[in-house]
Amino acid sequence: MLNDPKITPSVLAAIPDVLKTYLREAVMKQSTRKRKSMLISSNSLANRFIFTRWGIRASQRKRYKNLFSKIRQQCRTYFHHLLSTGQISCTNGTDTLRFGVYKFDEVRGNLILGFVHIDDESPFC
Repeated sequence: MLNDPKITPSVLAAIPDVLKTYLREAVMKQSTRKRKSMLISSNSLANRFIFTRWGIRASQRKRYKNLFSKIRQQCRTYFHHLLSTGQISCTNGTDTLRFGVYKFDEVRGNLILGFVHIDDESPFC
């Protein structure tokens, strides 16, 4: 049995940064598409975080069962926090991107949130 990578508070604190990178990339792609919102699940964020951090793919989930379950739980907790605040902002140099957050669905503990990009010209600023 392989040892799981160490999960420390400083490692867990990097989860919001991965989500913000995810959202920034989506906004850059969104300029070519006319999609108003995007859906991100807590499990997909966890998978992306684990791959970015340790290079472990979701297909290796059985081998790293503890790692995946702990990171997924932390991502769900973070998503519940985002849901309670209703928004998230990402600062990229001088630009600030803001997103409204809403609950789309919850399937067997996997929380799926919708993120809506809020333009500066929006009356909801």
